Amino acid sequence: MGEAVLEKIEEIGKKIDELKGFLEDIFLTTEEYLLLREIDEIVKDKRFSELKPLDEI
Repeated sequence: MGEAVLEKIEEIGKKIDELKGFLEDIFLTTEEYLLLREIDEIVKDKRFSELKPLDEI
């Protein structure tokens, strides 16, 4: 029974990864995704002076 549960967990994990990739492909380009990750880190670390206006990107 434990093995069956682990297989299902792995299957669910793969489906989540596929869905994440699908959504990233649909809604964000790679560049946009990287910019958002960079912004998330800046905001998380409260380094607001590093943010740039959109028209400078």
